Amino acid sequence: MTSDEQNSATQTDASASAVVRLSPKASGFARRGRPWLFRDDIVSGESMPPRLVRILDENDRDLGLGITGASKLALRVCGPWEGVDVPDREAFFHARLDAAIDARAGMLGPEDGTRIVHAEADWLPGLIVDRYSDVLVVQVTSTFVQESLDAIVPYLADRLSASSVVLRNDVPTRRREGLEQDIEVVHGNRREAVSIVEGSVTHTVRPLTGHKTGFYLDQRPARALVQSLAKGRRVLDLFAYQGGFALHALRGGATSALAIDQSVEALSQAEHDAGVNKISGLETRSGSVFDVVRELREKNEQFDLIVLDPPAFAKSRRETPGAERGYRDLNRIALRLLAPNGFLLTCSCSHHVDGPRFEELVRQASAGLPFRVATRRRLGAGDDHPALITHPESEYLKVLLMQRIDS
Repeated sequence: MTSDEQNSATQTDASASAVVRLSPKASGFARRGRPWLFRDDIVSGESMPPRLVRILDENDRDLGLGITGASKLALRVCGPWEGVDVPDREAFFHARLDAAIDARAGMLGPEDGTRIVHAEADWLPGLIVDRYSDVLVVQVTSTFVQESLDAIVPYLADRLSASSVVLRNDVPTRRREGLEQDIEVVHGNRREAVSIVEGSVTHTVRPLTGHKTGFYLDQRPARALVQSLAKGRRVLDLFAYQGGFALHALRGGATSALAIDQSVEALSQAEHDAGVNKISGLETRSGSVFDVVRELREKNEQFDLIVLDPPAFAKSRRETPGAERGYRDLNRIALRLLAPNGFLLTCSCSHHVDGPRFEELVRQASAGLPFRVATRRRLGAGDDHPALITHPESEYLKVLLMQRIDS
């Protein structure tokens, strides 16, 4: 065999190894938009080592690209790609990153906080990228993406003129692919804190230590709604973290805002940011929200606007019954703390409790109260966190605006 023939054979073997074929049932799932497939769905082609592959149906028709994985989740769909070959890592990631960045072109001001890459919604499963001013925070939950950071980080840093890139790989889901949990600065300077401006409020983000990647960017629409409703109202912000809702309420003209959270450090940051924004009227109280709301109820306290934004109560299906009790109990006591015609903005970020079920829990919480409760608005995450209708798990954030009706 000549050298050219050997090279051609090697390329053919490599191309064949970069193909997986799905069962007829799994092919139907993939066509209907399911982004995740499992080992039993693959009838030929190996999922190991993790790599970029062409996905074919049972009749060898093209279903686009995918990333194979090292866990039960054997294949993550990455969308269509022109031609029949598998692109190299650089071509794939650079094209997908360009598309994600271009889709958020109006949200890339010098002081903006924006989700740049939202995993499956941007055909980049296993990758989250948040931008806080000129700091990028990257979170990886796929072995292939982890091994491809050399093709991702320099390109992102250059494209977005980042002064710092932080890997926030401290999420437990990394264990499913045998990945270690760590936090690391992989480009530029270490930045303990950076400021972003949302609407007319400046927020401090701690990319190395803050919740999630440093801030709850997904709640931007809800914070804007609270600000628009707050004028002349007494506000209660439960599970306040750094007081994002409370600060927007006060900026919107609230007469006062009481922020409750377990973390003394987070509430201290809220007080600091109130000073930075020259906002008055913020009061903070550290402690268990469950305990504090009962104390407020015993004292017959009432508030015109309450924000209830707890952490994910159900991080697995087996935790769902307890989570539902928690949502029901908290919403009931929050409704009892409402002043006549007051508003409750209530949230759930547990994807194991879907939208209809969350609404049912709030409905149960309102049963038997001596006033009526109306649903005024339904919200989700912002436009930089697109939710795919074919991927219900991506619609993890549910926000309901309820109102007490006394007339």
